[in-house]
Amino acid sequence: MNKISVAIVGCGASGSDIALQLSKTNLFSNLLLLDINPKRTKKLSKKLRSINKKISISTFRIDATNSDSLSKLLLDVDIVINASSPLCNLPIMEACLESGTHYLDLASDPFRYSGIEKGTTIDEQLELNDRFIQENLIAITNTGFSPGLTDIICKHVVNDYSLDSLISVKIHFAEVINSKKLVLSWSPYILLLEVISPPTVFSNGSINEISSQESSRQINFPEPIGKINIRIFNGHPELRTIPDFLDVPVKYIEIGGGMRLNDMQLNDIIVESLCNQIKKSVIVTGDLLSELSKHFESPDEFSDNYRKGIITKEVFTSIIEIKGKKSDKVLEYRAVIQQDLDEIFENIFGSVATFMVSFVPAIIANEIKSGNINQTGVIAPAALDVASDILNKCKIQGLHIDESIKWIN
Repeated sequence: MNKISVAIVGCGASGSDIALQLSKTNLFSNLLLLDINPKRTKKLSKKLRSINKKISISTFRIDATNSDSLSKLLLDVDIVINASSPLCNLPIMEACLESGTHYLDLASDPFRYSGIEKGTTIDEQLELNDRFIQENLIAITNTGFSPGLTDIICKHVVNDYSLDSLISVKIHFAEVINSKKLVLSWSPYILLLEVISPPTVFSNGSINEISSQESSRQINFPEPIGKINIRIFNGHPELRTIPDFLDVPVKYIEIGGGMRLNDMQLNDIIVESLCNQIKKSVIVTGDLLSELSKHFESPDEFSDNYRKGIITKEVFTSIIEIKGKKSDKVLEYRAVIQQDLDEIFENIFGSVATFMVSFVPAIIANEIKSGNINQTGVIAPAALDVASDILNKCKIQGLHIDESIKWIN
């Protein structure tokens, strides 16, 4: 049998919007939806069939940490997109090696967090590099929006402007949500982990902690967001994927963000979750972040909450600023990416955040299927020679990206 399918493991908000992107193409004649929750795959399958009646869709309930069971389902699958937790990265990669399937995921950790299970770091993924090369298989990790599109933009800038080095990469996010309930557009656990943990940057060839005072600043984003307080995040994967996989030296990287939920900014939102926990109990047994996450609405219900009028607004913006050198000249590059949920709601399953996540993995899957990506082994998007093509396809397919450059002698 010729392999003609793509599988998505994890059919939450991000996996659903990736599936929607894939269903718009004619490259894959069938789509395999895998999740531990059969209600998710059934709901997604029904939505996809209403959009594309030609595509064949199969669904299975699967525990993504069970490599043996997963590998049997993947025997006739070209490409797996892992849209589940980083805890599933290694088991799914092992299943791909067994079944002969190319692999993509959305994120991994740049280092191991204290108390978190082994198996989530990029270093552990890189230990499988030689095996993927031996099997002539492609494994591309961290292909979401940030990391993912951010890596693609860095590679595009380095290639298109023939830069010798990058002086700095600054990636800042802002999101505005109006809601009657405590909501986030992506994983509350990940947000809490990145914001409460000590802020980190890449500088002088390594990842380093900075003080909270150094981390906090105010950024002026395009309207309707305007000025918003941001904080440098802890442990964003670009602190590894950009310096490790770009073919030029990188001096400094920071990733940070802020948000406004009604009248609350990011710190207020975290305090609100703590207040709700204290109302419940001041004693927490087990994972503190898991307990705090329970006080937020599930991101998987974001679009349903918007449809019901619980959420009335979401605007997401990212500003990516890159400064690089070419001989004695300095390039200043700036990309502004902004989407409003009101404008795209009819074309997505999740939120603006998951809509933005969906572009790069779907396009990379198409590029692999078309034979335009042949770099075997375990890599990140910053290593892809077709980065500029991927960026251009993101724009064509509806991602609003405004770019500007300035050369300084």
